[in-house]
Amino acid sequence: MLYEIGKAAGLIFIAELGDKTQILAMTFALQFSVGQVLTGVALGSFLNHGLAVIIGAYLAHIVPLSAIRFGSALLFLGFGLWTLRSTDDEGHGANRAFTSPVLVVALAFFLGELGDKTQLTAIALASNALFPWAILAGTVLGMVLTSLVAILVGSKLGERIPDFSLKLISSAVFIGFGLFHLAQTVPDRFLTVPNAILFLGFLAALLMSLLIPLFRERRQAVVKPGTFKAVAGHLQALDKALDELCLHEKMCRNEHCPVGYCRRLIKEELYLSAHDRSQGHKRFQVRKPYVKKDQVFDTRRVEEVLRLLEKAHLNPATYREVKENVEKLKR
Repeated sequence: MLYEIGKAAGLIFIAELGDKTQILAMTFALQFSVGQVLTGVALGSFLNHGLAVIIGAYLAHIVPLSAIRFGSALLFLGFGLWTLRSTDDEGHGANRAFTSPVLVVALAFFLGELGDKTQLTAIALASNALFPWAILAGTVLGMVLTSLVAILVGSKLGERIPDFSLKLISSAVFIGFGLFHLAQTVPDRFLTVPNAILFLGFLAALLMSLLIPLFRERRQAVVKPGTFKAVAGHLQALDKALDELCLHEKMCRNEHCPVGYCRRLIKEELYLSAHDRSQGHKRFQVRKPYVKKDQVFDTRRVEEVLRLLEKAHLNPATYREVKENVEKLKR
């Protein structure tokens, strides 16, 4: 059993080194946290390889593989366009819930790996295995390990690359994958020059409709009169609520405590609201601030902080970090 897990994990890990899976994981890590991407990879791989282990070669008789690959190509194109939306469109409550990072990553890996060599490897290994579930565990473990390497690289790059550049890089990778898969799945009779010109022209028009507002937003380095004052007011109210949430232990751990970490992020957001976000400001980050066992907070104020958080119009990445750390205090 352990041999089958190790064998499957080793084969998948080696097969995926330098493959599109690692590039995809690295791209997602530029936008989402390490935990979110790893969870999405594990979920998507489990569903994909579970399907391979359970029904194996019968997959093609249920849904044509070409149709699935065509769908995954459109999905990658959709991700590329979605990445370019302006920050004005980026999530407030409803949008954030709808675009769950874990589900986005899981869906991308599930569809992206259908019919790929990793799924075919899982089918081949499961057909001769004494413990099919061990093959499933091994293949998922292999995918998580090979993705972890890329995720760590991507998360480090994400701390050093301006938000505007991250959008362009991520979008280019997703659209590149989409066009590559599309070229492989579209029947030859449709791959004509007129059709290609028509499709690429339509895609270019969509890209321009997204890029023009994005570049216009980047040029507007000066905050509109009254806007900064309103934003600053929300951020200062949020910072005050966080301060009241903390009961100020004697040995304060500052940014290594969830409350101190969130307050530091709020102060950074206040700074960025008054300056051009596109100038390469390196975003502050502490890895996994934690709550000590003997640490106490005024938990009655947690809901107030979360309510103020929804009104603060934070950068999506900062919003996720603050919300995740405040929710740690619900004990």
